[in-house]
Amino acid sequence: MIRIQAFLYKQRWNRVQKALKLELQTLSMPLKFKQLCFLMDSFRSISTDHKREKEISQIRQRWLKLRKQRNNGY
Repeated sequence: MIRIQAFLYKQRWNRVQKALKLELQTLSMPLKFKQLCFLMDSFRSISTDHKREKEISQIRQRWLKLRKQRNNGY
């Protein structure tokens, strides 16, 4: 990516971020809550895979181990 492409990309990124921020500021709290509830309900409807659950458990164990090491001063 050349410098001008990076500059133009950054300008577009900034415009998108401003638009998202404005949208979030103008949405009502009841609508935001309704959207959140929809997302949470849709997550529950996804079938859980045993392998995925095992992977998530392993990741949580690794994070716990890292957190313990950090707290012990390693």
